[in-house]
Amino acid sequence: MTVLIIGFMAIIVLMVVVVTDISKVFLVRRDLDATADGAVLAAANGLRAIYAQPAADGNAELDPDEARRLTAEYLDQVAASNRFDGLDWSADVSGTTVTVRLTSSVDLPFEPPGWQGSADIAAEAAAIVPIR
Repeated sequence: MTVLIIGFMAIIVLMVVVVTDISKVFLVRRDLDATADGAVLAAANGLRAIYAQPAADGNAELDPDEARRLTAEYLDQVAASNRFDGLDWSADVSGTTVTVRLTSSVDLPFEPPGWQGSADIAAEAAAIVPIR
């Protein structure tokens, strides 16, 4: 009977460890997704060149340097480097689409023997600016 109780307790402790680690990764990734969404919207909505283009149906051509600058400003404004460990980002423009990719690592609350103590996460968001 004692062996059975010890076995069940070990399984319960392992489940608590796994659920806690997964929950932390999920919450940080969700925050990283929201930050990527905000950064791509800041990059797309803040481009002055959009307003200089002739009014026509289609999507606006975006300036890569300006998109990167606006992304960096947004990430500084929300203090993203303080919220995410090892934050790395890129802002790429491909024609009429701006894409922001954020990568970070998450320190796990529990590190069972043989497991990694951190997890790498990434978030990507893209936006286009239609001209109407």
